[in-house]
Amino acid sequence: MAGERLRPPGWTEISAVCTAPEVRGRGHASRLVRALITRITSRNERPFLHAAEANVNAIALYERLGFVVRKRVTFRGFRTP
Repeated sequence: MAGERLRPPGWTEISAVCTAPEVRGRGHASRLVRALITRITSRNERPFLHAAEANVNAIALYERLGFVVRKRVTFRGFRTP
């Protein structure tokens, strides 16, 4: 699965790119991300995404698709009492 999330003016975030472990390596994520890139650019917007630094497989896929690391960020999670 894959979808769109945040949409700051002129941009759309590609989000929630997930492939079931038993079917990884078959190109599903690549096809999904390419389809989203096509849809986003057809609206004259630019796609962007994020990945945790430890998710090296996702980062490698995104780099093969032409994305580049623009900025490293720290993800933080918080729980409410």
